[in-house]
Formats: sequence, structure tokens, C-alpha cells
Amino acid sequence: MREQTQWIRIPQEELARKQIFHGDLGGRFAYFRCEQTISAGACLTADITAVSRYRLWVNGTPILSGPCKGDLNRQYYETVELTPYLREGKNVFAVQVLFNDPDLARDQMDTRAAINGVVSTGNCHALALDGDITDPDGKVLSSVTTGQADWRVWLDNTFCLHSTQYTNLLGAVEESIDFRQSPNAWKTAGFDASAWTRALPYGPVLPSVFFQAVGVIPRIRVMPREIPLLDEKETAFTQIIPRHNDVVLDAGAHTNGYPRFCFQGKAGTQVTITYLERFGDGMDGHRIDDLSDTGAGWEDRIILNGDPICYEPFWVHTFRYIVVSGGQFSQPPVYRKTGYPLPVQSAASSSVPWVKSLWDISLRTLKNCMMETYMDCPYYEHLQYIMDTRLQMLFTYAVSNDTGLVKKALLDFHCGMQPNGLLTGKAPCAYPQIISTFSLHYAFALWEYVEHTGDTALGRLYRPDIDRILDYYDGKRDETGLVGSIGFWPFIDWQDDWKETGGVSPAYFEGPSAIINLMYAYALECGAKLYEATGRPGTAEEYRQRREDILSKVKALCFDPDQGMVREGPTCRQFTRHAQAWAVINGMFTEAESRRALQASLNCPPCSFSTSYEWFRALERAGMEEQMRRDLDAWIGLLSRGSTTCPEEPHHPRSECHAWSALPLYEFMRTLAGVRLENRKIIIQPHLLNLPDLSGTAITPLGPVQYQYRKDQSNGWWYEIILPEQAEGCLILSEGRQILFTGKLFYTT
Repeated sequence: MREQTQWIRIPQEELARKQIFHGDLGGRFAYFRCEQTISAGACLTADITAVSRYRLWVNGTPILSGPCKGDLNRQYYETVELTPYLREGKNVFAVQVLFNDPDLARDQMDTRAAINGVVSTGNCHALALDGDITDPDGKVLSSVTTGQADWRVWLDNTFCLHSTQYTNLLGAVEESIDFRQSPNAWKTAGFDASAWTRALPYGPVLPSVFFQAVGVIPRIRVMPREIPLLDEKETAFTQIIPRHNDVVLDAGAHTNGYPRFCFQGKAGTQVTITYLERFGDGMDGHRIDDLSDTGAGWEDRIILNGDPICYEPFWVHTFRYIVVSGGQFSQPPVYRKTGYPLPVQSAASSSVPWVKSLWDISLRTLKNCMMETYMDCPYYEHLQYIMDTRLQMLFTYAVSNDTGLVKKALLDFHCGMQPNGLLTGKAPCAYPQIISTFSLHYAFALWEYVEHTGDTALGRLYRPDIDRILDYYDGKRDETGLVGSIGFWPFIDWQDDWKETGGVSPAYFEGPSAIINLMYAYALECGAKLYEATGRPGTAEEYRQRREDILSKVKALCFDPDQGMVREGPTCRQFTRHAQAWAVINGMFTEAESRRALQASLNCPPCSFSTSYEWFRALERAGMEEQMRRDLDAWIGLLSRGSTTCPEEPHHPRSECHAWSALPLYEFMRTLAGVRLENRKIIIQPHLLNLPDLSGTAITPLGPVQYQYRKDQSNGWWYEIILPEQAEGCLILSEGRQILFTGKLFYTT
């Protein structure tokens, strides 16, 4: 953005004409349009941002949506190359802007609720676009810069976005448009916008040189986007299936995109467009791809005006199926598939069919939950929760060395620090929420990032966050010496017998929770490693002493020697897999004691998908890989229900795509392929879990590891491993033998 760029907004006369005033702008659209006559060979690179969201078209072609999600102190702008979309003659630059006002709704469930994950500091629709049109030699021919070019605006007062039961945790995103009153072709060159009002410039985007010199901070602080632009690729539906009263569009798999429908029909015809993740309820393994079953979900409704209408929803939609009723297609419907451009650098395949299928649905789950932020689920909330995101970070490391979205997430959470020392449980968010246990997951995630990447500079930048979180927990220790009531929402897991307590262990309501204390102990260890790695050994030692004190008190007050397990609390008689897993991860038991505790806990309800990562790590530490294979059946069973992504929960799904469930990605690389990095050395310790063969690539920070394992006719094993250049490796065999090597290794047993 340059100094001469100004914000433009809706002038007062347009507000008065439409009888929509400040206080009622939330969920409404302003359409900004600029026309330029351009000679052949012209070039244009532009910066663009808006309050609160925009979608940009050039000559009727959709380009991108933005701005990248920030917060009250971070208003991002995008830099986009528009040269390929220019043409000789008249060109139209069209920007649809949504104002997101959280104060309009009484609460976040209200029908006019703001989109939950969109935060902005302005108080009305505003657009800033900076770009000069040049010839190939760089000579300026004209400009589309707001405040200089002739931008026109039209406020749509005929509808506002609304929320229903399917979107009430996301916000108002459903559209209901009567095209007899609302313009449709305004993005194209043939549209006459001469009656539109000239947009009002109302101040520079950047502070003046003087203000910068004296440290005056603008209310809207713009900065360049920190992650790549999202991919957008026009994609056809795999099937268009006519039924009695509607048409079903099948995308072939769960996906995110901007659909485009072209209709013809008489004026007044109502078209209903329903976006579905599945048919049926998907409970307990029931198939989700039976089109004869019922389906309900998000709906957009439009009314035709008698002319051909091409309709594109403003907000990105998630679907596997779309059901369209009313109207006739004048062109085949398509959608622009979108998502974070993650380079996938790992792979796994086998002669056993479920391996590749499970890899594919797990990878699709992760990628569908990566947009401008990580998301818990793309269909419902679109929110970046710390617990979910920490797991998504680990799964990202398993498949790619691209850590752009990881660093963006850590920054988002860092910016969510509250005065009390806890983080908001989700960020960015128009309605802040504190989930007190989630701050511990941030401690895990920050250390895991530093350990994986070696980026101690970022670790030093954010390490004060960890100190504040750990001190908050230390201040909640009660007379037992354990952490007691931590306030807010101490969520642990959505396991079945905790549904009525909101995912909280019943022990928490009686006194200290063993699980929360064990999570705190693990966070202390992560904090100790972080502070040690970043040059603060004294603080690291303090954390380790605290950790030992917590672990000794958990063992003294909560361990049942007869059962060989940790109770949920000093006075609570419940046992869970969660408590045993956290005890094992914290090293409370010997390997034999760990196996006993984990084996005994198999009589307890299983961990849900969201907490299975810790369960699998405990099994790994105890050498119980055979149980890991049995537990993978919960994911393998998804294939027989017709899943193309992993649902939020295995038996009672709400969302069909929830990235905390993409655990198989990690297990394929860490357990089956057995590839991990320790002290900058590549360790290969395969556990094939009854598979006869496995091959593929495992990415590491040092580069890709190529692996092939297969059982020969004599039941011995054949290994071929190729390391990255200059990397050192160690193959650990099942009997414990270690083979050091570099380059390529061929080995048979």
C-alpha cells in the first residue's frame, strides 16, 4: 500500500436513499465498481483490503477473497497479479464488500450474528485498493487506486446474510436474494452503473510521515499478508443427477469452493440451493452416500427476475453434495475449489487397499481444514481452536515442510493473550471465548514447532506466553498441592460419558482433576525444553521442579495400586484411558507399569478422535503397537460408510470433516513408516502392524526419506531406505538392533 491510497466508503446520500444507517450495516453488502479503458499489453499488480471481507472480480472473472483473517491490530492486505485478466478496451474491476458487525447481534447464535472468525476494527463498509495500470515498460497509463480513480458504489438494502441451526456457530452466511430487486450482472462490462453513487474517500490507509515519526498508530493497522494466496481452481461436478423435484450435484468428495449456477426461468421463480456433507445422519457407521436418504443443511435461496441469472455465493461453501430445486440450468454448474496451497511431500501406499484409501481421506481432511487459518471444521464453525490446531500442526509436519500456516496460527494465538494469563480458546474470533485447558495445548504446540524446525528465534519471541500460562495454573493449586478449579471451560474430550458435563471430567467438579494436572505437568516439561533451548536454563529448572512436584502428588493422591491405574481425581473413583495415557506420556510409570495401566484401561470408554493422539503416543511409549493397529480400525471403518474425510467423532458425527481426526497421517509416518527426527538425526523404526508391505516418502526438516518395506517368502523383511543428502540415519529393527548409515541402505532380515 502507498501513501496516496485512501479508504473509500458508502456516502451518506446512498445510505439515506436506501434507508439503511449505521447500526444496521452488519451482514449487508456494498458493491464497488471501477471502469477503465486499457490498451493492449497493459499490466497491473494491485494491493487490496477491505472492512470486513471482500471478493474481487475482474471483467466478470472471480479472482480472490480476503482479507486474510487478522484481528483488531492486524488488518492484512493482499498483493495480486491482475495482468492475465486485463483485456484491450473497457475493463471492469468489481469488489463485493461485506461489513461484519458483532455488535448487531444479541449473541453469537442470533440470526444476524457476525461471521465468528472475521474480526475488523472499522465501523462500516470500506475498501482500499492500490494499483497503477502500466505499459510493458512500466509507464503509468491510468490507476485503479481508491481515492484517485472513479469508484462507484451501490448499497444492497434488499437482504442481509442470516444464520440458521446449521450455521449458528459460524455466523450469518446464508443468502436469500430477490434478483428482481438486487443487481446481478454488475461485475460485467455490459452493466450500466452510471446511476451509482461515487464512493466517498475518507482518509489515507497509511499514517502520515509525521504520525509515523511520533508513533501514532492508526485505528486500522494494515500490513502485508503473511501466507500465500489461497488456490482457486474451476472444477466440474463429477455427477449431475436429476431426481423428481430437484437435481443433486455430486462433487465426488468433500470439498470447499465457490459454486457458480446459471439459471433461466420466469420472474418470481424461487430456487433453493442446499449444501450437504452427507445424506442421512451418518450415525454408527451408516452409509452417508445413499441419495435416497434424507439431507438437510445450509441453504441459499434466490428469486429469478426473468433474465438469465448467474449466481455465486459470497462466502466459501463446503459440500460433498448440492441439492438444487426450482429453476433450470442454462449452463452446467461448476465451482472454484479453494484452499491453502499446501505442498504435499509425503506419501504411503501398500498392496493392502485400505492403506492408500485411509491416507487419502486423512489428507483431504487436513487440507479441507486449511484456509486463511486452520479450522476445526469447514462446514460449521470455520474456527481456529488451539487444541484442534495443535494436532493439525503435527499432521502438517507429517506431510509437508511448509510451516507458513503453522507460524500464522502461533501468531494468532499469541495475539489472543488475555490479562489473566490465558489465551482465547479460538483466534481470530469476533466473540472471544476462553477454554482454560486449551492454553496448555498452545504450550505443547509452541515447543513442538521449535523442536521440529529449530526456529529458536520464534520460540524466544513467544516464550513469555508460556510463563504466563504456567503461572496462571500454578496460582490455581489448592490445599492438596494439585491444580484445582481453573475457571472458564476446562474441556478435555467429547467422550460419550462426559457429554452431559460438556466434555469435562466429573472429577473436576469434586476437586483436582488428574488429567488436567498431568496435562499441566506435560506443559511444564514443554516449557522447560523451550526455555532451555532459548537460553534460560534457570527458568527451565524451575519448571522441572514444579513438574516433579505435580507428578509426585498425582501419584500419591490419585494412583490406585490395586488397579495399577490413575484415578480421575483424589476422591473420584472413575478411571479413564485419558488419565493413563497422560501418566505414561509424563513418564510416571516403568514400561511394565505403563503396559499394565494401559491394558487395564481398555475396559474404559475409548478416547474420541480428538484425544487419540495422546493415547497412541502412550501406546508407542509402552511398546503396545499391536493395540495401535486395533485402534486404527475406528478410522479404517470410515471407508465402509462411504466417507471421503474423517468426521468429528467416529459414531456420532456432527461434522463430516474435522481435522483433529486426521491422525492416520501422523501414524503412517511416525509409526508404520517409523520415520522421525531426533537431535537432527533421522531415525527409522518401522512398525508395519500386520501389513505385508509399505512404501512411500516421509518428509523431514532435513529433506525427504524414501522408504520401501516388504515381507519376503521366508517371512523375513526387505528394507530399502534413501536419506536426504548429508543426512545421518539410524535403522532400528524390531529386536533392537541399530544400523547407522548415510545415503542409501538395503537390508534384509
